[in-house]
Amino acid sequence: MMSDAWGLQAKEYAEKLQKGPPKASVDAILQAVDSLLPFEKAKSILDNGCGTGLGTQTLIDKYGHQLPDLIHLVAADLSPGMIESVRMTKAAHKGNRFWDRLELQVCSVDNMSKTQNSCFSHIIASLVFFFAKPEATFSEAYRILQPGGVIGFTSFRENQWMDLRNVAKKINPGLEPAPLPAEWASEEWIKRQLEKANFIDIKIEPMEVYVELDDSLPLATLLVRSGIPEMSAVFQSLTDEEKDRAVQLIVEELAERYPKRPAKIPGILLVSSARKQL
Repeated sequence: MMSDAWGLQAKEYAEKLQKGPPKASVDAILQAVDSLLPFEKAKSILDNGCGTGLGTQTLIDKYGHQLPDLIHLVAADLSPGMIESVRMTKAAHKGNRFWDRLELQVCSVDNMSKTQNSCFSHIIASLVFFFAKPEATFSEAYRILQPGGVIGFTSFRENQWMDLRNVAKKINPGLEPAPLPAEWASEEWIKRQLEKANFIDIKIEPMEVYVELDDSLPLATLLVRSGIPEMSAVFQSLTDEEKDRAVQLIVEELAERYPKRPAKIPGILLVSSARKQL
């Protein structure tokens, strides 16, 4: 059985990373797809790779007044733990017509075989640089979109807080953090992938984002001890004592780089949107 590393950290992820870049990412995606196909005309919306459901929650909170009463909403993620987190949020909003109608699915973005062709008017997907099979992912997105339907997603072009994992080399020079996927950082590559999948009206725009923090320790601990492979794999072989040292090294590096608080650690998101042909 596949380890659900993301799901095990769902509560911590929801608490610590729902501000800053994750929230800015979702806001930009929703604005992009709404401009391509206004939510008043939506029939069915998929929050794909939904994580803890920030995209769905922002959609309902910010655009609920525009959504048709009978809208079909789906939140899907490969992580059962993340879906359980969304289920708890749904239960907390019982009585809200949109949350009550929300359908939850555990599935992979690159294999949505249980989903019929042409059933969504909108697909949103935030921070997709963790998606391992982009060609299959774009192909599936195109298949399940209705003709004229739209997709919006984000990926990182630059991300300075993930660079902090390089402290692992100070503990063991043989350790090298896996770089963020270079493809998702390339506007040209993303455009080619969308074109290959037959999307039109492609738009890719960079956007500056920041992680703001007063206390460096929570971010340092998350990077070292989250258990999420994309974040913490480089630290996995370390002893507990070495992990504590890695956390301290990150705290010290943040203090040196950003002596003023709150610190603002920069990154650049690529906000991509496109439409399926009629």
